[in-house]
Parts: sequence; structure tokens; C-alpha cells
Amino acid sequence: MLYRRSEAKAFGGKHMRGIWAAIPFPFTKTGELDDRGLRRDIRRYVDELKIDGFFCGGLVGEFWALTMEERKRGQRIVIEEVAGKAQTMPHTGALSLRDTIALTQHAQEIGATYVVVGNPPMSTREPEDVHEYFRALAAEVDIGISLFNSPLCGYSLAPEQVARLADIENVFCIKNPQPVEHTDQVRRLTAGKIIVCDPGEVRWLDNIVKHKDQVFMSSPDPYLLQAASDQKMRKYTEQAMAGELEAARAISRTMDPVRRVADRWMNAKWSAPSVPIGALKYWSELMGFTGGAPRAPVRPLTADEKRTLKQELATAGLLS
Repeated sequence: MLYRRSEAKAFGGKHMRGIWAAIPFPFTKTGELDDRGLRRDIRRYVDELKIDGFFCGGLVGEFWALTMEERKRGQRIVIEEVAGKAQTMPHTGALSLRDTIALTQHAQEIGATYVVVGNPPMSTREPEDVHEYFRALAAEVDIGISLFNSPLCGYSLAPEQVARLADIENVFCIKNPQPVEHTDQVRRLTAGKIIVCDPGEVRWLDNIVKHKDQVFMSSPDPYLLQAASDQKMRKYTEQAMAGELEAARAISRTMDPVRRVADRWMNAKWSAPSVPIGALKYWSELMGFTGGAPRAPVRPLTADEKRTLKQELATAGLLS
């Protein structure tokens, strides 16, 4: 471990920086976890796109379709291939608290930097029960824990719940895909306690300026909205961090055509809420990654949908 449990908040606050990506797990044509494809993709994310950190094995990674063994294997592959060149944050939330603890302990043992845990799929959803879930998990590990307040679990944590969870010793962060008003309230109630991450790329530049955010954590946007040969998101991020706001905004505006494509194919689904995994995987394939089909029973895009998406991305100027 790079830090003790008591140091999790301070370590994350100092070292969690830059642009983080939420990455998919590719499958073979027979539906098995594609180890080689995942390793190849990780090397491209790191070597070509210079991704600073990885959220892996979550919604984008189709964790709901993976066995416990596959989830552990996916964690290990990502951490091995990153090889210390970027930080890692496996998603370890599971149907039971015991499995969540086991996955979290595994991530800690093999060298993950942090873990992230979605809202537990509990039938009661009582605030006290949810709090106890996270308290019990945190007591069993030393690794820093990020909350993942996604409505896709069927409910969302209220800002007041997040503020209380932020008092747990090794809870250091939250990924909060919620309305801006909700995230702003979370920022106010947890100020100085945890890192608050808005995963919307369209708001990232403003969050750097208004909230002094140091980390974008996380979404597929860092490898879908920019090409390795023209890393617009990284360029405007670096300029904004350097205080060159006019130049940053000028670059950001050039991404509007591809953002409109993302709104149609990705963001509308996320807002439903649903996971646009078929579109995400085909889009990533067009960008040179392994892509492929989602694991059954989730369906891939149809041939017509693929042609339409490819044409829209070409018109937006993303595909060469």
C-alpha cells in the first residue's frame, strides 16, 4: 500500500489529478473476457492518450455480466498493464457486502491505488442501512474508497447522506453523475473532506475554473471524444490549468460537433438512465480500440445503427 487508512484522504487529495477514463472490458467472439484485447487497449490508453487514471470494472466494464473470478482477473490485467504509469480505481461494488469486501481486499492486495463502490443494491435503501454498508466495508480495508452515486442502481444518495459518509476515515472521493444542483450541494456539504467529481466532460472546463477541480473522474469521453493524434480534451485541460482560459475555451468549442453526436448516442441513454454499452463499444472500435459486442443478453448495435454512427462521427471530423 502507498498509504495507511488514516492517510487515504490526504493521499487522494494530493495525488489524484488529471484526466481519468472509465474503460470497457472487451470480449471474444465466443463471449469470454478478452485478456489480450484489454491489455492492448490499456497500453494505448496509457502510451498514446496519456490517461492519468482508470475507473475499471464498473458500468462501462459491464460488471453486472462478469463472474467474481472475471472481475478479479480484470482488476489484475489493468493494474499489470498500467505498470505504475497511471493510477487505478477498480469498481468493487457487488450484490452482497461480503463479495464487495472480497473484491475490495483483492484490489488492495494486487496494488490498486483506490477503489470505487456504487450505491449498494439493497432492498431497504434506508439511509442507516446504506451508511452501515459503507462503514462496514471501510472497516475491513485500508485502501481509499470513492463513492459512485449513480442513479442506475435504482436510487441516489442525498447530499446529506454523502456528507455523513464523507466522515468515514478512508472515504476520500465521490463520482457524482447527478444534476448540477445536487453536485453543488455535495460540494458545499463536504468541502475540505472529499474530492467531488462531476463526470460530465461538457462541464469539465467550467469546473476547473469555478471549482478549481484538479481531476476529471471519469467517463469514456477521454478516448471517445478525442483522437491520439489530436488530444483536444487534454489540450484545453492543460491550458485551463495554466490560466489560459481564452485559448482553452477556443479549443473546447471545436469539440461541439462530436459532443452533439455523443448527446444522441451516449448521453441520452445515460440520462434515461441506461448504459449505452453497444454504442460505446462500437465507437471505441472506430477509434482503434478492441470494441466488439457487449456480453449477452445485451445487444450490439445493428448494422444500420453502426453505419449511421460512423457517418455522424466522420461528419463531426473525429474519424480520419
